[in-house]
Amino acid sequence: MRSLSDRIEKYLKVLIERSENEEVEIQRIELAETFRCAPSQITYVLATRFTASEGFITESKRGGGGFIKIRKFPLDENSVKTGISETQAENTLQDLKNSGFLTGREAFLLREILGREVLDPASDESDYVRFKILHKVMKLIKEMEGQWDVL
Repeated sequence: MRSLSDRIEKYLKVLIERSENEEVEIQRIELAETFRCAPSQITYVLATRFTASEGFITESKRGGGGFIKIRKFPLDENSVKTGISETQAENTLQDLKNSGFLTGREAFLLREILGREVLDPASDESDYVRFKILHKVMKLIKEMEGQWDVL
């Protein structure tokens, strides 16, 4: 029999897969009621199963009107081969900023680095290089969590 965490994870991943834009926004309390568990169980699943290194950006707000927003970052094999567009990168950076993983300044700097002036849109490699840079940023965010004074 699968654990409660496994069932919650599967449920959320199905919702994300069925959505048009690979994201889902849901009330934490509604999800807890659906699975007949404490909201802290939902928080645990988000913290352990929907991480940046797993290819997800999670925004969470606690309280009476608390919600969970989970957005899938393209880490599938197709994205690795073809890369991501400038628009996809900008949306991901905005989500990282909104979730508190990046400051406004960091998001701005990365947007400029990943933009057309640096990555030539005529090049076949631009989308792939953009993906690799953003993927590394996502991995570093996860690895460096709580260790920001490294320089």
